[in-house]
Amino acid sequence: MLDLFYKGGPLMYPLLFGSVLMIAIIIERGYHFIRARVNRRFIERVINVIEEGDLDRAQCIAEGCRGPIAAIVEATLRYRSYTQDVVENKISLTGDQELKRLSKNLHLLELTGKIAPMIGLLGTVIGMVEAFRQLSSVKGLVDPSLLAEGIWEALITTVAGLFVGIPALVFFHLYTNQVKATASSMKHVGEEIMSMTRGRE
Repeated sequence: MLDLFYKGGPLMYPLLFGSVLMIAIIIERGYHFIRARVNRRFIERVINVIEEGDLDRAQCIAEGCRGPIAAIVEATLRYRSYTQDVVENKISLTGDQELKRLSKNLHLLELTGKIAPMIGLLGTVIGMVEAFRQLSSVKGLVDPSLLAEGIWEALITTVAGLFVGIPALVFFHLYTNQVKATASSMKHVGEEIMSMTRGRE
């Protein structure tokens, strides 16, 4: 494996960096998405406390929990005594902040997914140019095996680029869809809590 890496040429180093970056972002973002999952037990508990009329306790419960849903619930309860426009604005601002946290570094994952195959292709083109340059300097009959060896070595970077780019784009789209799903849940929960707290102050 190490021999293939060296035969791939200098462009294997940025591809190696891209693979390390991709793995780090996938693990780091995956951890945050697991924490951001909708906790139905938390929502049901808050709703039960609101129905009991203890809004301050419901706010304390939300403050003691982490994640974007808890942040939306907490903001809704904190500003419940204000006008609906103010509450909606606070919910919107809180939601934007939480979504920015969830989307952190996803652009790097997308960039890695798009650039890695291009770097691999560039490495292959450079390798092919070098292989044919060496063949052109050979006088007389050319051994086909020399050309074949040059070509397969040149293709190593394309393979490496695809190995980096494909999973990077797959996880980018998976995480992007997760952000959208979380945003939808935040909107739904925020509207539900806001409607429940109206008239209870």
